[in-house]
Amino acid sequence: MFLLLLALAQGPAPQEAQAALKACEMTAGGWVCHYQIPAMTIVRPLEIDPPPEGSAPALPMVRNSPVVADPVDKAEAARRARLIANCADGSWLSLCLPGDRREAKVLREAALAATALRTRVTGLLSEEKCDEAVKAALAGGDMALAREARDFCKP
Repeated sequence: MFLLLLALAQGPAPQEAQAALKACEMTAGGWVCHYQIPAMTIVRPLEIDPPPEGSAPALPMVRNSPVVADPVDKAEAARRARLIANCADGSWLSLCLPGDRREAKVLREAALAATALRTRVTGLLSEEKCDEAVKAALAGGDMALAREARDFCKP
C-alpha cells in the first residue's frame, strides 16, 4: 500500500505505461485492488537459429584455452544473476512478477546443480581420476566442463 501511495505521489506516468485502477475493496485479509494493465512488449536478446542439419555447429572463439563469451552472453548472464539475487529468495517487498520469481527459482536450481557437478568433477581431478571426471561432466550434460577436465589431464 505504501508503494502505491509513493507511486501516486510521484505524479502520473506516461500514458503508454500507466495502469488504470478499476476497483478496490476491503476484505478480511486487507485491501484488494484490481488494475487494468496495458499491453507491453518485452525485448530480450535474439535467439540464434540452430545450424542446418548436416553442417557442423559453430565453435566458440578460443583464446589461450578459456572460452571468450560474447557481450550478449555476458549481458544475459548478468540479467540471470540479478534475477536470482532479487527474485529467487526475495520477500514480498521485492518488485518481481510471479513469472520472474518462477524463472529465478529455476535458474537458481540450475546454478546449484552446475556448482555441485563442478565440485564433483574437481574432486575427481584432484584424485587424478581423469577419465571418471570427464565421464561425470558428460553425464551431467556440461560439455565445456568435460573439455576443461580433458585439457587439465593432458600431459
